[in-house]
Amino acid sequence: MSDERIPREDAEPIPHGGEEPEESESAQESSDSPTENPWAAIKPWKGKAQGLDKLLLFIIIGVPLIYLGLMPFRPWMLVHAPVAQEFINGAKTSIVAAAAYARVGEIPLWLVIGAGFIGMAKLDWAFWLAGRRWGDGVLRLFAQNERQLKRINQLKKIPNWALFLMTVISRCPGIPGTLVYLAAGWTRMRLSLFLVADLLGCVVFTLIWTALGYQLGETAVDVLKVIDKYALWLTLALIVGIFVFSFAKEYRKQKKTQAADDSSGG
Repeated sequence: MSDERIPREDAEPIPHGGEEPEESESAQESSDSPTENPWAAIKPWKGKAQGLDKLLLFIIIGVPLIYLGLMPFRPWMLVHAPVAQEFINGAKTSIVAAAAYARVGEIPLWLVIGAGFIGMAKLDWAFWLAGRRWGDGVLRLFAQNERQLKRINQLKKIPNWALFLMTVISRCPGIPGTLVYLAAGWTRMRLSLFLVADLLGCVVFTLIWTALGYQLGETAVDVLKVIDKYALWLTLALIVGIFVFSFAKEYRKQKKTQAADDSSGG
């Protein structure tokens, strides 16, 4: 009688499906690799995103995109709804414009100051919380190269008193307020201390821009009337400018990619 049908005791059991477990495991590894999932390489949090992570990401990235989408309407809002524009983005131009209208009696001065303050301060806490919650992960969002990575890493070495002062004056032109707020949370600055510095800076700069617009008064209103006269053309120019800039940026990116492919192929 042939023994071909008698199973050997030392034979290893063949798993159901043959090599499928190994294939599924390799497929899972490839799906988690940065090349297959680029989002995994830049997401600032570790593990699965929670609701707070998604909210912070929307505030940090989505809200600026909304501001960018509203940019073509700024000339019109600057003339006809400066207080609304103050609430939306706390821009110094809108505060100056609203204060100029307050000087000629068209807008209450307290509303100009209140709207400017709220517009400036309303979302700063989110950047502090993102820095506190994500830690070094925020670098993945803002560091595009090694030079920027080193520059942001230097913020860790700033003394607490200097970071407090930078938070106060973060509304000055030329100071990257967003990075300052992220660094404040990143370096574990207390929320109470951050809010004191941030709100103090918002009050000071709201008053500065309000005083400037109130001092200009009728002169600034006359300038705004000229802007209103050409607001349509300014809006169209902004729209065209945004499209041209986006097209030129994408064109340069494609040229660089093509040049890199040609050099690697050669």
